[in-house]
Amino acid sequence: MRIFAFLLIILSIIQAAPLRADDPVSNAELLKSFDLIAFGNEYTGKRYDIVRKWAKPVLMGIEGENYPPYLETFIEDVARDLRETTGHQIELYYSFAKQKQKRLGPDFDHKKVNVILYYLPDEEIPAAVAKYWKGDQERVRWMVANSTCFANYFTKKGEIVAAVVVFPSRHPESYHRACAVEEITQILGLPNDSDYVKNSIFNDTSRYFELTEHDRWLLRALYQPEITPGMARNDALKAALSFWRRARPQ
Repeated sequence: MRIFAFLLIILSIIQAAPLRADDPVSNAELLKSFDLIAFGNEYTGKRYDIVRKWAKPVLMGIEGENYPPYLETFIEDVARDLRETTGHQIELYYSFAKQKQKRLGPDFDHKKVNVILYYLPDEEIPAAVAKYWKGDQERVRWMVANSTCFANYFTKKGEIVAAVVVFPSRHPESYHRACAVEEITQILGLPNDSDYVKNSIFNDTSRYFELTEHDRWLLRALYQPEITPGMARNDALKAALSFWRRARPQ
């Protein structure tokens, strides 16, 4: 109880002090960000009570063959960066180009793909991906109209077991790069956005389109072995703060 009260005090103190983009980030501020991004929901205001993260390797596959070559390059770059940051296995496991060029591994199994990446024109998206949103094509049309790109993931007792990312083809190359960074990062278990986290990709109004050090510290904390899928929120906050104090004492 004393630890829980301590966490609440820290969170309440920094609640009224939003970060500026050029501010150094303290561990207390990282704790606030972690609570908002890992456990919040910008649309419903709901606070999730458990950690959501992957336990198994994240094996992505690009659906179809009508996508620009740069998309595969972006996905490979982002996967490598996230793999190095988290220590978790994250890779582009399948694409038409990999198959055509015989670059698939000798033990390749299409059934192992657990993240499907779609690159489609607007008019094809609802029919193709509505099944990932309970068959609701109207909801998908709304997301197409109101989002640059979007994603969804699926959990079992806090463990993320599958995900989908949608890249509307109408956008320019630079947008698809930003989409790859943000959406693949968020399906790792940091799904929320907030105006509070100024120096971060997790703020839709910020000028950041690549991972910042702030974002990397959130990812490093989430993928510490002591933070497990389904762990209670308060225990995860305590573990994250302990990790930052060891890794970046202030």
